[in-house]
Amino acid sequence: MSAGKRKGCASVPLFSDEIADGVRQRDPRAISIVYETLADRLLGYLIARVHDRETAEDLLEATFVELMEKGFTIRGGADVIKAWLFRAAHFNALDHLRRRNRIREDLHEDDEHLERPDHDLGPEDHAVGNAVTREVRRAMAELSDEQQEVLLLRYVSGLTAPEVAEVIGKKVPAVRGLQHRGERALARVLERWASPFAASEGAPVSSQEETIRHASSAWGAPGGDQRG
Repeated sequence: MSAGKRKGCASVPLFSDEIADGVRQRDPRAISIVYETLADRLLGYLIARVHDRETAEDLLEATFVELMEKGFTIRGGADVIKAWLFRAAHFNALDHLRRRNRIREDLHEDDEHLERPDHDLGPEDHAVGNAVTREVRRAMAELSDEQQEVLLLRYVSGLTAPEVAEVIGKKVPAVRGLQHRGERALARVLERWASPFAASEGAPVSSQEETIRHASSAWGAPGGDQRG
């Protein structure tokens, strides 16, 4: 299954609790509906985590293979399966990053060779985006791992705070605290970038939230309403 080939397809049936029952029964149609509903958001999250589209697509496939193999063990409705998938994607990304870091340590690569490549950049990105993307990635690297994870799940995947809490195994107030501290830290680091970037776009970056939305765009994924 390819997450990039679904645009323009007929409308997908609602991912409901009935479909969740189908997943537990390993019904291919039910699993296909879940894929059509969530694959783009999962892929966006994975790209933001591993910075390589091909690797992210492999991890997405592995995540859905896990769903097919283990879905019968999941107890709950559509929301539970959604959280399960993001949690599986989260751990698959972590496993990949740990393997990659071990390989790099074995090869004694220096920091210059570790710079993350830009992927899926369009014409606008190439006009101003290379510097912007590098600045955002440097800024994100200054956040704690937990802050990075919460911001990616909130702004790239569009999950609510309760959904993020389910994925990373924390309470909702802790997630909101991590999000708030991460936003403040990221906004401070991006101050040097936000004003000139906004001027180039013809509109000021008027708030911390807007700065974070621009940062999400620079990571190659849409921002969303993050008030949940």
